[in-house]
Amino acid sequence: MSTSVLLVSTASNWLGTARMPAALGHAGFDVSLLTPADSLAAKSRFVRRIGYLPQDATPLQWVFAFAAMVKATGPRLVVPCDDTSVRLMQMLVLTPPDNLQSAQYIKLAGLIRESLGTPDHYRASVDKTLLPAAAKALGVRVPPCIVTDELQDACSFAERQGFPVVIKRGFGAAGEWVAIVPDRTQLEQQFARFMAATMLEIEGAAKTQVLVQAHISGNIVDQSMVAWQGATLAGFVREKLIKHPPLGPATVVKVLHLPEVRKFSDRLATGLGMSGFFAIEYIVEGSTGDAYLIEINRRATSGITLGAMVGVDLCQALYAALNGSPTSVRGDVEPGEEQLIAHFPEEWFRDPGSRYLREYRIDALWDDPDVLAAAMALRHAD
Repeated sequence: MSTSVLLVSTASNWLGTARMPAALGHAGFDVSLLTPADSLAAKSRFVRRIGYLPQDATPLQWVFAFAAMVKATGPRLVVPCDDTSVRLMQMLVLTPPDNLQSAQYIKLAGLIRESLGTPDHYRASVDKTLLPAAAKALGVRVPPCIVTDELQDACSFAERQGFPVVIKRGFGAAGEWVAIVPDRTQLEQQFARFMAATMLEIEGAAKTQVLVQAHISGNIVDQSMVAWQGATLAGFVREKLIKHPPLGPATVVKVLHLPEVRKFSDRLATGLGMSGFFAIEYIVEGSTGDAYLIEINRRATSGITLGAMVGVDLCQALYAALNGSPTSVRGDVEPGEEQLIAHFPEEWFRDPGSRYLREYRIDALWDDPDVLAAAMALRHAD
């Protein structure tokens, strides 16, 4: 009997989500999906059952749609596919709605705890204003920073540290709510914009604050990883060679092994009690080679599904852990091993004539043609 997994998405056109059904299906999972209508992932031939979210669903509507899908599919595991899904799942555990029946809450919360790990660290692991302190306590290097709701504090830090500095809201994805500011005038403008924004927050959070962080010059990498009950199973590093937009997701990556990044990632996974798939982002300083933690994405990403291409299949590793079965999946790429891969169609969107699409491997979903065709059509959607 196959192991059931439920993918949960609130975004229609995320390519990382669209890649997950095939990766999970090849690993042996029986895949279900909760998603908005007309999503890319819903076109996958690897999805057995689909539940649709109401248009512009409220958090409470999401809870009941999620509960109905869990009842219908009986998943062993739930995988969030975007940041809003992560936070909705975390909120359901930490602050259950009053009109959710007790037995129903116990079942849903238990499933989420098993899928994501220890609730005590949910918020610190995804809130950029809380993560630096949690990481430092685990011996993970972070850039010098300050968390504040006062403009003067932000300006004083920037003047002491030196411009440029990076300013961030607690939550945001694909470069959203992150800005590199070169001077005090732009810091003041961005600070006001970030403080005025309203967005979904985990209930019980403190008042709105922003992170102001030293800008480290270097290369962005992420550790794509899977863990179970706080123990890492497998992972590899993607160096982001080309990004589109400049603060957004990678379109061309180099897969490699970085010992310090892996050491820090193992500490975070264990110390924060994480389970499931996640990607931990770092910047490796050009002058020293030191790795600095930037953020944790506790969701499916395009990096997760590269595992099968590089011999570190994260989906197979998780399937084996859930079923107590042996696996031949290696835990990382070898020291000195490097593989360059272009994400398709992302790099094609950036530059249809890109040499990387001609000269290197691409991760096109050849075995999921309806998803591939729909993804390629996004180039002309606007």
